[in-house]
Amino acid sequence: MSSSSARSSSLVAGLVFLILVGGFARWSAKGPPAPVPSSAPDSVFSAERAMRHVRAIAVRPHPIGGADHDRVRDYVVGELAALGLTPEIQRTTAIGTRFQQAGRVENVLTRLPGTAPGGPAVMLASHYDGVGAAPAASDAGSGTAVLLETLRALKAGAPLQHDVIALFTDGEEAGLLGAAAFVREHPWARDVKMILNFEARGTGGQAVMFQTGPGNYDQVSLLADLPHAAATSMAVTVYQFLPNDTDLSEFFALGTPALNFAFADGVERYHTSEDDADHIDPGAIQQEGGHALALSRAFGRGPLPRPATGNAVFFEAPFLGLIVYPEAAARPLVVVTLVLVVGFFITVIRSDRRWLLGLVLGLLGTVVAVAAGGGLAFLAGRQPPAGLAAWGPAVLFATALATVGAGVTLLTWALVRRWATAAAAALGPLLVWTILAVLTSWRLPGVSYVLVWPVLATALVGLAWRRLRESPAWLAVRWVPALVTLTVLVPVIYGMGLVAVGVTGPGGIAIGGLVPLALWLLAADLEAIAAERRWRVALAVSAVGVILIGLGLRAGRADTSHPIRSVLGYAEAADSGSGWLVTAAGFAPPGSWNLAALGPEARLVSTDSTGSDAAGPSWLTRLLGRSFPVMAAPAPRAGLAAPTIAVLADTVTPEGRSLTLSIRPAPGTEAIALRAIDTPVLATVIDGRPVDPSQFRYQAPTWSTTYSAPPDSGFSLGIVVPPTARPVLEVTAQSPGLPALPGVTIPPRPARVLPSQTGDLSVVYRRVALDSLPRP
Repeated sequence: MSSSSARSSSLVAGLVFLILVGGFARWSAKGPPAPVPSSAPDSVFSAERAMRHVRAIAVRPHPIGGADHDRVRDYVVGELAALGLTPEIQRTTAIGTRFQQAGRVENVLTRLPGTAPGGPAVMLASHYDGVGAAPAASDAGSGTAVLLETLRALKAGAPLQHDVIALFTDGEEAGLLGAAAFVREHPWARDVKMILNFEARGTGGQAVMFQTGPGNYDQVSLLADLPHAAATSMAVTVYQFLPNDTDLSEFFALGTPALNFAFADGVERYHTSEDDADHIDPGAIQQEGGHALALSRAFGRGPLPRPATGNAVFFEAPFLGLIVYPEAAARPLVVVTLVLVVGFFITVIRSDRRWLLGLVLGLLGTVVAVAAGGGLAFLAGRQPPAGLAAWGPAVLFATALATVGAGVTLLTWALVRRWATAAAAALGPLLVWTILAVLTSWRLPGVSYVLVWPVLATALVGLAWRRLRESPAWLAVRWVPALVTLTVLVPVIYGMGLVAVGVTGPGGIAIGGLVPLALWLLAADLEAIAAERRWRVALAVSAVGVILIGLGLRAGRADTSHPIRSVLGYAEAADSGSGWLVTAAGFAPPGSWNLAALGPEARLVSTDSTGSDAAGPSWLTRLLGRSFPVMAAPAPRAGLAAPTIAVLADTVTPEGRSLTLSIRPAPGTEAIALRAIDTPVLATVIDGRPVDPSQFRYQAPTWSTTYSAPPDSGFSLGIVVPPTARPVLEVTAQSPGLPALPGVTIPPRPARVLPSQTGDLSVVYRRVALDSLPRP
């Protein structure tokens, strides 16, 4: 082949590869379906109709115990009654099992009867409370709207065989409290045989099914029949290891099949004041609602309980939709893949006497490229500007990291090719991928498809090379490994970097490391693209990547529209000491509004601080039972009212000392946190309900609990401590907003600085030695 022909062939290969990458990136970024208008037939889910509920709910923040909470509860009750359903309110004290949380909840429930009423039922669930800073249009006004509109459409259609229960939980944001109360106390819980839960972790994007109950092959197979189904077994597997929970975590106690849906684009507005009706994407509601309606009908007309099955491996592919096969097939599939890999190895070994050198160099090149790509991504994103999380700069920066990863791969490929043939060098990455494929197929079968299918395709095409290389069909067949690899890996890179985690930190490292891992597997494509100009191509791609990183960082600094989170609190000890303005240390970098709001006397109070009031009392780091470093500045005392504590009973036995306390909040209190100081607590009872700590996600070294939405009459707390213990409790009470502070002027927030999480709050602290309190 002449040099001009080789250059032309190289250019064509490069263009084809770029087109494939761009096409798969575009496919991965596909949005939700268009919202259906309100003029649609009554039996159809309409996001436009659902948005009426979102606008009515997301007027103001409505956290559990907040001033606007009851308005939203009554709205849901009224809408259910207007549909001709019979709503009920489950008012009870909820005891969380995932977190050290309790509270007074008001779940709203209704039941749409089927033709065989009173028996097994499908349950639709979402929560109607929100966090203190957010109007909660997405999290989870959207889920509430999905349930209301789905119930309306179900009533308009033919009746189902089974009942449909709609549960609007309370207190999800306070520790999954409403879900815990339903599971443990409501009689309908035993009827639930299928659960569909709806959540949000952003303001738009695709509604992804990201979590299932046990034996999901049956449910995922039904989901695969729906249009716009978005799900992967990798997401389901990985979610199990993340420090995240939804109400489904409590529903799992029922042992019932379940599907959990959420959308997560626009995560920068999650739990902020811009989680409102103006920023939510109705298409995301349409996708969740379409699934809710279709699956309610499918499960409501099918057998309940559902047929017992194993789990599934599943992922999306262009034009094919959701591909589903039993998890039990993962191991046989990887065995077939191993046979093909061994066959390919034998083919190369027979034709290349220096195959071992090529294998070793290819393996080293793969490892070095992955490490270098991830390391460079880490360094590039160490001090990212706030605007880098905005969509445009984030896409540019992600492209830059991927390009740098490609450049590193091409450089290592050029180096390895000095001593090894392309076929021999390809053995190294194929061995790495094969080992990972075997390990995941045995240990994490839900993730195995990401590795098995690319290896299988690469080995299969490698075996076919000698027979087909002179055939016109080879021009198409040679791209099969790239098509398969990009199908499974581009959505992973996109989802981690641009949706779930972000383009800096772990998300950026994933982009920088996964791109070289994928490209080294596609060694034949590297060879075709670089041809005889390997170093020139590698250096050019690396230079482009570096330039794009600079442009991405510059775009991030220039973007002033991206929201910046903020929380400002006022705290004081009830009995003595100064008041303090406080914010989380992570929210107060130099130049931030949070730091400016504290003023020039701001100082860091760390979690191991034992300082005096002048230095910043250590209890500031434990507001509401949580421990985190804070920035704090002295402020005038506001004279906040603290909770009152009374000892109702105090008995000692050889097994322990039992104390029963009555704790009454001051008016306006939304939550009370309690923490035992230097005293082990052997057992806890709240409002007569025992607390089981065995399932807590985190086993804290000290006892603590938080009670949300305490009634004016207070709540009871029973604790058992060692017989000789003299218990002391830290008590902090939270109320919304900041008090008037004489002489203190807090600057107004700039437009892009948003209240987030709890919103601005006031906290009063007490340290109570229980032996000092009067006895009845």
